[in-house]
Amino acid sequence: MMKFYRAPICIIVTCLFFGIAILACSDSAEAPSGSDRSSHSSDESKEASSHDHDHGSSNDMAVLSPDQADVLIQIEYLGGEVITSETRVSVSDGDVVVFSIISDVDEQIHVHGVDYLGEVSSGSSPSYLGFEVEVSGIFEVEFENSRTFITELLVK
Repeated sequence: MMKFYRAPICIIVTCLFFGIAILACSDSAEAPSGSDRSSHSSDESKEASSHDHDHGSSNDMAVLSPDQADVLIQIEYLGGEVITSETRVSVSDGDVVVFSIISDVDEQIHVHGVDYLGEVSSGSSPSYLGFEVEVSGIFEVEFENSRTFITELLVK
């Protein structure tokens, strides 16, 4: 007759529950809430979790003209501050999104989730970078080097 030992089984079950809880919590760290957008660059644990990936497989944004845009998002990045009209922009699947960016420093713009990356040059004339949206979801857009939040794309 088999004899079950309750203590080892309880320990195993408890460890499994804790493991599942830890995994569930780590997945939620990827989506910023409204309260932590403004402090995006100061949240050390968030930076580590959302930036521990290789951009070697990133898709390069194309240099596009504003005329090619279904959605044009104008951004100024001056003195470390982002100036844009909306913190969340609604777009449709299949739209061409173009960022018009004026910056006082060389930077990279990164769209998380779809992993598009573009080089922004400093100067008085705008950099026009964009891509065609091919998947639905909510995607954070940031200046990659400074980890400064720009906006979110809500793709329907």
